[in-house]
Amino acid sequence: MKLFDLHCDTLYECYENQKNLRNNDLMIDQSKVSEYNQYVQFFALFCGVDSQNPNALWKLNEEDRLDAFINEAKKQFRLNADWLVQCYNSEELDIALSKGKAAAFLSIEGAELITTQEHLQKAYDAGVRMITLSWNYNNRYAAGAMFDNDAGLTDEGKLLVDSLVKMNIIIDVSHLSEHGFWDVCTQTEAPFVASHSDSRSVHYHLRNLTDLQFSEIIRRGGLCGINLYSKFLSDKAESSFADALKHIEHFCSLGGQDCLALGCDFDGCDNLPKEIKSARDMQKFAEYMLKHNYPQSMVDALFYDNANKFIHRIL
Repeated sequence: MKLFDLHCDTLYECYENQKNLRNNDLMIDQSKVSEYNQYVQFFALFCGVDSQNPNALWKLNEEDRLDAFINEAKKQFRLNADWLVQCYNSEELDIALSKGKAAAFLSIEGAELITTQEHLQKAYDAGVRMITLSWNYNNRYAAGAMFDNDAGLTDEGKLLVDSLVKMNIIIDVSHLSEHGFWDVCTQTEAPFVASHSDSRSVHYHLRNLTDLQFSEIIRRGGLCGINLYSKFLSDKAESSFADALKHIEHFCSLGGQDCLALGCDFDGCDNLPKEIKSARDMQKFAEYMLKHNYPQSMVDALFYDNANKFIHRIL
């Protein structure tokens, strides 16, 4: 089985809690993904929260946070080079997989990690190939849906969108306010992704996409990764595979079967469907879909093929 996941926060946990990608108590490490024939992961450099952790990224000066996180990513990739290879484009992805290695891409969750054009160039040179314009709060570029859903992109945000398009960095609209989403659409016709977002029609949550937003992602040939965070899947205290499947079914009913992928949010949330404890359990989700009469081709598309095609088209 193959797995292509558009979003996890595992590197953030490694940085703040001094863990290693090889072996840890997180949702992703070597053993938890070793059974996948091909495994591709976008690892997010998360903007961070104001935690009390002595290693908290937020304790650093704003200008130093990106350097610290890039150094952590490079260290982790170096220590795990025997099984995991960082990739900068689709050609390197193919080479890594042909050698039996897992493939890693870098993204940024929360553009506040980018404080200057020089920071943006540094991120690109380090391999960052996808950037969310906001996290849950307000920054110089945009606002998160949970902060102010009616706030649009700032002038700096519009310039950032232009820069991302020119540099061929994928724009990620997950977390972005609804107004900001449509500002992105006005600013560029480039395809973009919602790396870890669900359907607001299935479960009303401001972090989820409206049908109109999802239809726009379809129209421009973008990609949407299904988020497995229980609070985005349903209003129940404990979600299940059945809840995640409702979002997939609704998006498919809108004609989105070719732009659906996975953005599991591993290590970025503490409440997943009851059947999932780690990335290893995604195999159970595939089996669940097959038992509910989804064809193998649909499961393959969701779990790997759609994301793989998108990355080969864009990168």
